[in-house]
Amino acid sequence: MTKASTFYKRNYTNGYQQKVEYWSLQISIAAKYDNVEKLELAKSKLNYFTDKQIDYVNQKEHDILAERIGALKY
Repeated sequence: MTKASTFYKRNYTNGYQQKVEYWSLQISIAAKYDNVEKLELAKSKLNYFTDKQIDYVNQKEHDILAERIGALKY
């Protein structure tokens, strides 16, 4: 990994929760104003970030469990 790519790598401390909330709001706004194009975009983004959040939570739970099991071995 180059220095530039590590510089631009994002680190989400709460996973993708803020992105999920943002795109949920965008869906509400697009639905309110009957904007189909923005609604479809927000829906696809929400689906993407929801899946990423699920993966993040599963990985976090896995890491916590692995840490607990590792602590029990010693």
